[in-house]
Amino acid sequence: MDVDDARAFYGPLLGWSFERSPSEHSLVIATVDGVAAAGITQIHENAPTGWLVHFATDDLGATAEAVVRHDGQILLPPRSAGTRGQRAVACDPAGAPFGLWQAGDAIGSAHVRDAGAFAWDDLRSSDPTTAREFYRRLFGFDNAPLPPEMGAGDTYQTYSHPDEEWPLGGIGPMMGEDDASPYWLTYFQVRSITAALEFVESTGGAITRRDFGSPFGRMAAIKDPDGNRLWLMEPPAAP
Repeated sequence: MDVDDARAFYGPLLGWSFERSPSEHSLVIATVDGVAAAGITQIHENAPTGWLVHFATDDLGATAEAVVRHDGQILLPPRSAGTRGQRAVACDPAGAPFGLWQAGDAIGSAHVRDAGAFAWDDLRSSDPTTAREFYRRLFGFDNAPLPPEMGAGDTYQTYSHPDEEWPLGGIGPMMGEDDASPYWLTYFQVRSITAALEFVESTGGAITRRDFGSPFGRMAAIKDPDGNRLWLMEPPAAP
């Protein structure tokens, strides 16, 4: 999927507008009401496509060194992203890729808690125990199992900053995708799951898990027309 095709799919799906980055010509910033929500960039022909979760750091060089020290790998060494900041790409010990971002003029995704916003991420890992320890050492995360009524057991746990009430995402097993490589799975918020899924099917995307209810709202798993995985979330109505 090239940048123009991605804009044609994700713009209507998530309510995004787009603008070119002033410091990185290949990067298109997805925005909602002028606020950055995500980025789309053209990659070289043989590289895999997909959503790449980025973690913020105040010291990119030190974090990259820590990745290697804790048995991860650096796939793209730290480099400048113009005045926006600095970035690198790494992978954890099980091979799941992720990005690192040190902010300059841009903190990254700033559009939150509304349609089109990044809402959650899951690490699907072949070794979730080792993965949790890796990210704990790298970023200082705490881990906690979901409540028993969620039926996830101890194999899936949330991760969070020690001084914050709400988790940032979850780390768990491959969830039946044992033949796939470990990966970070991104969730985006939508206003209407029903309307979003109708759009997905009408534009060549695929629904891999039909919408279902949860304490966090309605969710569904999809693939875009190029086969890239993501989940959609429609939050519950306000009490």
